[in-house]
Amino acid sequence: MFVLKIAAVALIFLNLIVSIILAKLLRFKRFGLKFSDLAFPLFALEFYLLSDRFFYHSLLPELIFALSLLAIGLAISFLRKRKPFFYPIFFKYFWRIGFLLMFLLYLALVITIVFFR
Repeated sequence: MFVLKIAAVALIFLNLIVSIILAKLLRFKRFGLKFSDLAFPLFALEFYLLSDRFFYHSLLPELIFALSLLAIGLAISFLRKRKPFFYPIFFKYFWRIGFLLMFLLYLALVITIVFFR
């Protein structure tokens, strides 16, 4: 279990470093993409695997609920600010803000695992 705790902490930095290197190597900037577009699904996968391993049940339903609330809130804010609703812009914002939410949730999960398990 101690090795998994160290791996959980190391994956925070490793995920970001690998995503930044791949984004620069594959030149995502020319497509309008950033490293967070690659790191978001990796954090989601790591969140699922760690929560499934350390807790009685996986925290995947809570993650999906948080992302659903984010999508609803983002859609409401888009409809209030802009009358025409463009899906590509919505998905781009959702993906980038989803990365921030996923990073914070993963960080909270790692803190919970390291200090309370």
